[in-house]
Amino acid sequence: MERSVQLSRSMLMSRFVVRREVPSLPRLPLLGTLDLTYRCPNDCRHCWLRLAPGAKEADAELSADEIRGIVDEARAMGCREWALSGGEPMLRPDFAEIFEHVALSSAWYTLNTNGTLITSPIARLLRRKGTTLVALYGATAGVHDAVTRRPGSFEALGRGVAYLREAGAAFTVQVVPMKTNIGEYEAMVRLARSWSPSWRIGATWLYLSASGDPVKNREIASERLDPARVVALDQAWAGGSAPLDADGARSCASSASGGLYAACLAGRRDFHVDPYGGLSFCSFVKDPALRVDLRKTAFAEAWETRLPGLASAVAPSKSYEDGCGSCDLRADCKWCPVYAYLETRDHSSRIDGLCAIARETRRARDGRRRSHSRRFRVAGLTVDVEADLPIGESTFGPKFRSFRTLSDGPADIVLSHHFSLPELAGAGLGREVLRQPPWAVYRKGSSWIYLMISPDPSDAAIHRVMVFNDGHTKGHIYSPSDAFFRQGGHDSLALLPSDQLILARALPAFGGLFVHAAAVDMGGHGLVFAGPSEAGKSTIVKLIGERAKVLCDDRVVIREGGDGFRVHGTWSHGEIDRVSPGSAPLRAVFFLRQAAANRLNRVVDARAILRDFLPRLVRPLVSADWWEKALELAGAIVRDVPFYDLSFDKSGAAVDVLEELLEAPR
Repeated sequence: MERSVQLSRSMLMSRFVVRREVPSLPRLPLLGTLDLTYRCPNDCRHCWLRLAPGAKEADAELSADEIRGIVDEARAMGCREWALSGGEPMLRPDFAEIFEHVALSSAWYTLNTNGTLITSPIARLLRRKGTTLVALYGATAGVHDAVTRRPGSFEALGRGVAYLREAGAAFTVQVVPMKTNIGEYEAMVRLARSWSPSWRIGATWLYLSASGDPVKNREIASERLDPARVVALDQAWAGGSAPLDADGARSCASSASGGLYAACLAGRRDFHVDPYGGLSFCSFVKDPALRVDLRKTAFAEAWETRLPGLASAVAPSKSYEDGCGSCDLRADCKWCPVYAYLETRDHSSRIDGLCAIARETRRARDGRRRSHSRRFRVAGLTVDVEADLPIGESTFGPKFRSFRTLSDGPADIVLSHHFSLPELAGAGLGREVLRQPPWAVYRKGSSWIYLMISPDPSDAAIHRVMVFNDGHTKGHIYSPSDAFFRQGGHDSLALLPSDQLILARALPAFGGLFVHAAAVDMGGHGLVFAGPSEAGKSTIVKLIGERAKVLCDDRVVIREGGDGFRVHGTWSHGEIDRVSPGSAPLRAVFFLRQAAANRLNRVVDARAILRDFLPRLVRPLVSADWWEKALELAGAIVRDVPFYDLSFDKSGAAVDVLEELLEAPR
């Protein structure tokens, strides 16, 4: 009878991981958005916030001293990044004073402006660490000024851009499409690119006015694009916008449990302050009942108590529960309760225009999926690969064919390929956690950002960018061009030397480990042969020959299931290109020792097993938080599965030893 190895989880964890009990993670206000004014010299047809430059509301705006106080209070609680917007922020005569304090109090700033009031001194001020978003409404003065209804605004914008370029200040051109200018869309994009290497598309669906003015709302609605055009722009920009956030835009009110805004507030680490000191959790919140007056409430109290209390402030109505809340198009819909409020002053109401866009989005996505995506299955997990270009039968190498699947349902891992690099200047990469060529790794919020860099310090070029969510189950991979992708025959779904960087990071959350080992299915028994390169993994597989089914000779997955651990084949092979998506119950793990004789010795010392087994785990680049789950799984494998030292020569007699082991009573 085989004797099980006893290894306590506490012993394993205490040996390899230092653990500290944290009652709860702090909820910090990391990013603040501040609208300095809603007044603006432009009078744009689509604008949902604009007030005239001389509007009486100017008297109620926060003073520079009040703004400094809010910024300082937020900084004391952890805020390190600010976005300034309006209206037109530069319309305030104290803009430079306010900006200087915000920039000095932040690690990063973002500024939204129409660009017409930028002067040479302001452009020099904007060279601080951050970026400026400059709005473009037309490729010609005629169209641009028709949108802004301010003659000379196009010329003033061009002058402001020239000042920014002269000063060397980072800026992004934001192309804002609507009916008045859509005929110049391509020309607007060309102009934006000529001004700056960084450009983006603004909102493709226009919001109704914050004031609820019916005349203004009719004007905004008349500028809305038809659903097909909105979806086409959204899809065309899916790769180009390259937000350094793997999950993209926040999904509002995906769950109404506890209130329409409960899900939105649950993970919120940002906040918005309007020009009058009203604090809320989102810049689109215009219901006064969902704002906290910072002139009457300290920032700390507002953040820690008042804002969380808004989670239950708006209960979902019966019409919401029967409509948007249960709609099968919800995943493809832009609907959000803040938009519903702007449309009807009812947070729960349906928005017919967004319903039409959602239907068109679903139709386009289903069509795109057939030509631009492939689904694979490995270790019982589905992996969807999507691309901005069509994926053909020859895009990936022949070894992937047996891993293809047509199964339905959501994928466990989704990789999306894009074929231009995102603009990193001014993007805010977050905290650098590793620099080890060919990769530099950054942590930004819940996202991981990987930059492929050269080992040559004089080469500052970025050769690839990857952005993943926390669990590495959703990733966007940006290549500098489509040339490599079009070559086809790729050995990696991620277009890397291998997929282990991604799979190794993602698997522990699914109860799996990526292991540098060979594996075979011998009569329904999964046998794993572990060892470093040149240990003989491919050799033992060759010796076994047709007496077992090869799963893979170099990288396999050991994953926990309902019936214990199973070993799964992968496409990451070594010398032997016979791979299989199959699996088998894990019967034993063998540490390979090439020798002059064939001998099998059971290893019962848990520490000795771990000393040999842990180095065989394929580790991700950043592994501090990965290790805890990996060690827990490794400990369970050591407890449940027998380990052996297998000394073998090239006679093939070792295969007889293996068969004898399997025939012996357990």
